[in-house]
Amino acid sequence: MELLTRDEVESRLRRLRQWMAEASVDAVFAMQNVDLFYFSGTIQAGLLCLPVKGEPLYLVQKSPARARMESPWQRIVPIGSLKEAPGALSDAGICGLGRVGLELDVLPVIQFQRLQSIFPSVAFIDASEAIRKVRMIKSAHELVQIRNAALMLREAFSELPRWARPGATEIEVAGNLEGFLRSRGHQGITRARGFNFELGYGALVCGPSASYPTCFPGPLGSEGLYPAVPHGAGRRPLAAGQTVMADVVGGYGGYLADKTRTFALGDVPVELFRAHGFVLELMGEIESMIRPGTPCSQIYEHALERVRRSPYAASFMGVGDSQVRFIGHGVGLEIDELPVLAMGFDMPLEPGMVIAIEPKIFFPEGGVGIENTYLVTESGYEKLTEFPEGMIALPA
Repeated sequence: MELLTRDEVESRLRRLRQWMAEASVDAVFAMQNVDLFYFSGTIQAGLLCLPVKGEPLYLVQKSPARARMESPWQRIVPIGSLKEAPGALSDAGICGLGRVGLELDVLPVIQFQRLQSIFPSVAFIDASEAIRKVRMIKSAHELVQIRNAALMLREAFSELPRWARPGATEIEVAGNLEGFLRSRGHQGITRARGFNFELGYGALVCGPSASYPTCFPGPLGSEGLYPAVPHGAGRRPLAAGQTVMADVVGGYGGYLADKTRTFALGDVPVELFRAHGFVLELMGEIESMIRPGTPCSQIYEHALERVRRSPYAASFMGVGDSQVRFIGHGVGLEIDELPVLAMGFDMPLEPGMVIAIEPKIFFPEGGVGIENTYLVTESGYEKLTEFPEGMIALPA
């Protein structure tokens, strides 16, 4: 088990402290699992106090023993409840807190109200955007984990033709794919920051499933198994003449890589082949724009303009009320990180960002498209999810 080093967490804290100093914030309290891990190297229930000066203090309800095993920080204090937090902070020399940042984008209201009652003299402000901006620039350590997540996807996609046979159901093929990924060290979950954003390994869908109505905040439809879990592989059998779309997330060491490829079971309708060719052309144009300084919105606007001049405007990035208004998103510890490649997101690309770009087109009889995860470099990009991008033939 690879643990975070002291240098790694100190580097992350330094970047957050730049915002704290600019915003006149005395400390940030982290309580969400992913942020706890990012700033401490462990996910133990409690409150991590990141002061603008001095050593962080991790107040742990469960398990202090494991926190001491995994975190490079030294000040780890057991508490029975959050009510003990003011005294524990005072005992550690963290006194007179005036303005404190919280993860208000994910913190439940009831937790926020508890903190307000426990710290009545503290003014709490939103630190979520600052935290997300710190996290969007990946370190060398993080890139190792993301590359490992991408590697397991390459291995799994190479094996997929063994399982994707006519007559096999989506859930059977997905089960083989997921079992293979697990054997390669997949962490078994995909974390997301968005409210009600739930995702397992991704989706393995065939034919009309790809265009099925969906509440999932992405372009790919799916029937799923039940209304209670309305996305992911269902019981539809694979049939000759259909496309199979595998939109799968690799997960290693907490970090993610996102990838989609389209497979063809025998001869599929020619219009799907043409649409996939258009997607590949568009992806090539987008790749030429991936460089430091390019505004995220400019990439999305370019894609929309190209699609408007094509036959695919009504079916690009989803169908009907399932259509989404983005073409890419940040990837890291969560699948929906910054930046977002969408209208209004004028943030320029920077070296160290990791983004997934996923142009896709859908028809009543199936979907086509690809998705790659890229690292933005000083001179352009590195494609982390290398794999053949044309429509991949499966024996029918």
